Amino acid sequence: MTRRHAVFFGDVAEDEYYVAPYFPSAGDKVIVHELERQFGGSVANAACIYAGYGMPTSFISQLNSGALTQRLLAQLREQDVDTAHVIFDETVPDSHCIVLLSGEQHIVLIPTLGITRSDIDDDAFERMATAEFLVTTLTDAKPFRRGEQKAAEVLEALRARGTKIVVDLDVYNPENHDSHLLEHCDILFVNALGAQRLSESGTSIDELIAGGATAVIVTRDSEGCELHSADGIHSVPGIPVDVVDVTGAGDTFTSSFLFAYSNGGDLREAAEFANAAATRAVTRTGARAGRATAEEVQAFRRSVQRVP
Repeated sequence: MTRRHAVFFGDVAEDEYYVAPYFPSAGDKVIVHELERQFGGSVANAACIYAGYGMPTSFISQLNSGALTQRLLAQLREQDVDTAHVIFDETVPDSHCIVLLSGEQHIVLIPTLGITRSDIDDDAFERMATAEFLVTTLTDAKPFRRGEQKAAEVLEALRARGTKIVVDLDVYNPENHDSHLLEHCDILFVNALGAQRLSESGTSIDELIAGGATAVIVTRDSEGCELHSADGIHSVPGIPVDVVDVTGAGDTFTSSFLFAYSNGGDLREAAEFANAAATRAVTRTGARAGRATAEEVQAFRRSVQRVP
């Protein structure tokens, strides 16, 4: 069976954007400028970017069926993302995020939805089990249930069917994230702060690779990224650009890496391509500004790196 589609399981939200002259400290009070609200959610952003490359893409989340949810899902479908397997739960509140921007940095505040159990029905499981990638986060994977199976067993059942488990660790917080699920993952993405916290929590990247992970990619903002695999460490330098908005750059990196890896099977090329795609994204405004065709990303690479 040729696997060409990916399933993205996680958050979708309406993002409220505020720009501050500086990041406030404890007890501070600062006047901010409100920007236009946008569709967001890290996993939903990644799904839109992946679909933008022409790849069959499904999105699953646990949401209420209210008006905001319907707008969020309709927008995903407009971006060629299938939403047929969304789990509707009227106890889940509306999904929104608060994004504070200042200079080249940002802070994202994510109100919890209080989800403790996500029941995966047979149709949704089959969709995931026939996918090349299941892309999720530790927070979203923890509530997975399939009958009596808990999260780790669900992930292993999917891996047994040939699905690669992809997890975005992002900043990684050991207090909120279940590190025991890491051993059931194939490809992991983490930023520099998350990699530091991961190490401090007692989990090393080397151990993850030795335990069977295909790759761990550490993103380092303007400094590029590091690809860790069984072949060692491959560093990709940053690309100097004028930064407009860094929101969603990590989501662009994740999907661009998976797209390139799916089409070429070369981890190093995937890291190089993703680094260029994420850099291109920060020169534009919006969490989904990284949505592009492969040809557009390659054209950007040629313009900044002289790639033939």
